[in-house]
Amino acid sequence: MSLSTQTLKILIITAGEEQYGLPIDHVASIERVLEITPMPEMHKEVLGVIHLRGNVIPIIDFGHLIGNNKTAKTDKARIVILQHEDSYLGLLTEAATDVIDIEAGSIQSPGSFNAKKDSLIQGVSKQDDHLVIVLNCPVIFKNRNV
Repeated sequence: MSLSTQTLKILIITAGEEQYGLPIDHVASIERVLEITPMPEMHKEVLGVIHLRGNVIPIIDFGHLIGNNKTAKTDKARIVILQHEDSYLGLLTEAATDVIDIEAGSIQSPGSFNAKKDSLIQGVSKQDDHLVIVLNCPVIFKNRNV
């Protein structure tokens, strides 16, 4: 057993009552909801694009991505800009509420229902009285034609 444990910084985003975690090393910024320009011939979860600091960034509806309803654009809604290598994309989320520390060892496999190699879900971690579903950010990029 190792005496040192790796701690991950995780951005908490919400969809309904559920909390999801994005590893902070993939988060480039958190933005208020900007005007999204619709684009033809995109996947149905892609809402369109925004222009942010000289970059055109595709925006994905997080609720639709995870199989929930469309994300409501309330005052708490945020666009979380993710970065993987030289690519950016935004997730329209209901809220980006907090950054927490999670011990890497506390992230457990979600079980046999999630046997795919390139799953969107990296694992699940119990935090206080609730579960946080930790997402696999590189897979969000890999499985999208954006």
